[in-house]
Amino acid sequence: MLIRQGFVYALRLKAQRQILLRRWVGCRRFVFNAALKYQNAELAAGRGRPGYLALSTWLLGLKKVHPWLCEPPAQALQQTLKDLCTAWERKSKSKFGPPRFKKRGKGDTIRLPQYCRYNAEAGVIHLPKLGIVRLRHSRIAEGALKNVTLRLQGQRWVAALQTEREIQVPTPVATAAVGLDFGVNVCIMPSAGTPIELPSRISRYERRIRRLQQSVSRKQRVSANRRKAVARLGACFRRMAAARRDFLHQETTRLVATHALIAIEDLKVNAMTASAAGTIEAPGKNVRAKSSLNRAILRNGWSMARSMLQYKAAWRGVKLVAVPALFTSQTCATCGHRAAESRKTQALFQCVACGHTENADRNAAENILRRAQQQLARGSRGDEIEPGGSPAGTAGYAGTHACEGARGKQQRPRPRSAAQGGAVRLPLAGTVSELSLFGNLHP
Repeated sequence: MLIRQGFVYALRLKAQRQILLRRWVGCRRFVFNAALKYQNAELAAGRGRPGYLALSTWLLGLKKVHPWLCEPPAQALQQTLKDLCTAWERKSKSKFGPPRFKKRGKGDTIRLPQYCRYNAEAGVIHLPKLGIVRLRHSRIAEGALKNVTLRLQGQRWVAALQTEREIQVPTPVATAAVGLDFGVNVCIMPSAGTPIELPSRISRYERRIRRLQQSVSRKQRVSANRRKAVARLGACFRRMAAARRDFLHQETTRLVATHALIAIEDLKVNAMTASAAGTIEAPGKNVRAKSSLNRAILRNGWSMARSMLQYKAAWRGVKLVAVPALFTSQTCATCGHRAAESRKTQALFQCVACGHTENADRNAAENILRRAQQQLARGSRGDEIEPGGSPAGTAGYAGTHACEGARGKQQRPRPRSAAQGGAVRLPLAGTVSELSLFGNLHP
């Protein structure tokens, strides 16, 4: 299996090099905004939107007008134009809006696709027009280096190295199966074993964030003290996110290493965390309670845990199955009786039919595992599989958010339609073309 993986390292830079990188990021932002303005003007005039080739020719003229655009590597500015064209494509293929102009301090990144060399022994990386840069090198980036993305996080620069390598998918050594219920009070409840809860330091970070937010609100706007307070608040948010990501990496790796089958719910997290505020004409109800529920869901990182399980299961040969989430918390895992009255409280499940009493999340996890086993059995007999019940661990690529890996094209026979006598197949649940893999963000 050919995979792409991202490794993130903090850079050891002196002040002069940091200033140089900030100028490069400013050049990238200027080119992006100028190209977007040029495209909007062409569309307003009734002409077609210029594509990447037309923008590349236009960029040569822009460099003659602004000679300082020749300071960063040429490939970095060309990648900016590709990012802009990708943003337009996403608008036509999804619910995203048109590209927006970039602002300083938001998304300060620059991608270098060529002429980068990585030295694992010395823990350094050679970048074009910048030279040798030392890394906070705590692990070796495996595979052939494809590109490097430099990103400003707060007051430090990090480098995301995207590598490509071939791996052999092993046969799982473990034979156990587990169902996972993503909860609000408990982060992950397995069908058997100890509940997986977020570390206590996450709560400490949340209390600190509340104090820092109060400090920011007391500062005068457009003042130096407010900027310092906002920087402290952002640093605390980043540390909390890194702690949560590191915790989920450890737990998902342990789950994949000790099980051959993992069953999860096919949850639509974006829809579940949508705001209930409504509009002025039709205001929502229970807005404060819904916002608290949204924070609790996002706090536990359901989507991040699922994406980690997807690519790790694919790399280790573990079967990951996403099942429909309908009535998993109202069905008895012992007798199968379904009743909303069985869910006595948030944490207690007591079946009204057979009297089975168990933790509500544990009962739901057992139902999830049973559904996955039933769907796999139906699939092996050739029966129809319920929507959302196909194996979810089918993706083999992973890259960083900043340097996304594209799935290699595979030659497949053209499918026949139902009118031509072809079999109708339901889509795979959890199949994604791009997954996100962050390495450890080293402080």
